[in-house]
Amino acid sequence: MQEVAELYGFHPNRAGFIQCPFHSGDKHGSLKIYPGTGGWHCFGCGAGGSVIDFVARLFDIGFSNACDKLNADFSLGLTGKIPSRAEKSALLESRRREAARKAAADAEYKRQAARYRYYRDVAENADPQSNLFAEAVKALDPLEYWLDENLGR
Repeated sequence: MQEVAELYGFHPNRAGFIQCPFHSGDKHGSLKIYPGTGGWHCFGCGAGGSVIDFVARLFDIGFSNACDKLNADFSLGLTGKIPSRAEKSALLESRRREAARKAAADAEYKRQAARYRYYRDVAENADPQSNLFAEAVKALDPLEYWLDENLGR
């Protein structure tokens, strides 16, 4: 909702208030934008609703046209076509596979980070003449490289 308001020329203050475009005489900003919910409410005129309601009311257009305007202005890629059952299934399966891939990548990252912490601790505390110290020193550089390369994936 904040992005929509800003695109259409309204700049919310730190508290999320803008001057309400739906009633006159609003000098201090009575329309509150609620972050994360896509909602808004004007404490002056009582108007409120979703981001679609805001666009519909702001441009005096219907719900469908407001959806089309948001789609065009924000490049949402909405087609208006209802997907078939097979398309929905394929999309859900694709999302499941992607979630599983991300979970596996996250688990591997955590495993490698734990190995790095272990070897770093060994390198800092072990006897420099021990085989364990040598193993830790040898393992640290490749682990650091792997962690750097896979950070955030």
